Amino acid sequence: MFSFFKSRPKNRRQDRGFQLDVKIRADVADRKRRRAGIRFLGGIVGLVVLAGGLSAGFLVARNQWLYHIDALALRRLSATTDGVLSERELLLQAGLRTGLNTFAIDLSNVGERLARHPRIASAEVHRDLPDTVRLVVRERFPVARVKPTSQPALEFYYLLDETGHVLLPLPRDKTPADVTESEASLPLLIGAQSVPFAVNSAVTDPQILGALRCLAAFENSVMAGLTDVVSVDVGRAGELEVLTSLGGRVTFALRDADPTFEQQLQAWTAVHQESASHGRLIGTLDLSVTNNAPLRWLDSAAAPTDALRPAKPKRKPARRHV
Repeated sequence: MFSFFKSRPKNRRQDRGFQLDVKIRADVADRKRRRAGIRFLGGIVGLVVLAGGLSAGFLVARNQWLYHIDALALRRLSATTDGVLSERELLLQAGLRTGLNTFAIDLSNVGERLARHPRIASAEVHRDLPDTVRLVVRERFPVARVKPTSQPALEFYYLLDETGHVLLPLPRDKTPADVTESEASLPLLIGAQSVPFAVNSAVTDPQILGALRCLAAFENSVMAGLTDVVSVDVGRAGELEVLTSLGGRVTFALRDADPTFEQQLQAWTAVHQESASHGRLIGTLDLSVTNNAPLRWLDSAAAPTDALRPAKPKRKPARRHV
């Protein structure tokens, strides 16, 4: 029986034509992609060549023209500091001199050279075109002395700033007398015989770092106007024993609850003022005890002759930080 639903035989010629058309379209798309890729790579190469040419042109112009402009010759050099290093010493350390091309000076290299000086904590270098370079220096401020164990027979001390950075004393023949005297009278750290000290590096001993923080906090407290710290004993773990110019010994605790020593300094001030109101001086005061700190008054026979003097002005540091 003849069926109207019988499928027609496939036309192979039409199938071949369709396959050929699909292949042609795919080839065309591939060629377009290749051309687009070549154009993209060509653009990248062109940009690289252009950038290289501009860079080379700039270098040639800089070396042959910009660095030889007389108007850019360095004529004004200034160095300001919050301490006592001379302008001449700072300029020598920076490696700067008049006549250099201002634009050719590498400011970062100048800053690095300044930072190598053991007395310099930080430095800023500013270029003011066409002919000026300014140095702004912040010096390290020593707060304590320590005697090196390697030279026990010599009257020689290292100096430590608040961060534990080890410094050498300033040369007496090149430093104002008041500055050398001030540094020579800094509080002495004792009991640190086992700690190594190296110039231009920082100590990491927690006892010494705690003592330095305590001294820095003392200088900003009321007590700095009433007495001086002669020495700090760091030999007992977790404690600091401070000897004052009034003959008293005050024990501080190194505790996380009072890392800046503010509470203990306030307690010391209160006890000092109460003792003074009775005409007495502190002999020993143990502030490591949080409640009812043990107090013993100083024997009147052992008290300094000028112990009951009026409050003296706050001692000015040898460095004038701003």
